[in-house]
Amino acid sequence: MKINPIKIEPNYVEIQIEGEDIGLAGAIKDILLEYKDVEFCAAQMDHPQIGHPVIMLRTKTKNALEMLIDAVEKVGKEAEDFKDALKASKKSK
Repeated sequence: MKINPIKIEPNYVEIQIEGEDIGLAGAIKDILLEYKDVEFCAAQMDHPQIGHPVIMLRTKTKNALEMLIDAVEKVGKEAEDFKDALKASKKSK
């Protein structure tokens, strides 16, 4: 995975994610849309086979890059929780 910053400003971040599909970008976007300080957030991908997902985030007052990092950490925690639940369900059978 490679992160290509397109635009980084205090209240706006636009990054491209190489080596991933739209699923990761969509999960990050969904978490960001839960934050009250988010003015706009979108994830897009020009072409499903050759494109790279792009996340765009505009905040009202908080630092957009810090909010993006926080959302990525939450996605990671949710993935770990899901993995733990799968392992527990396997053991219970």
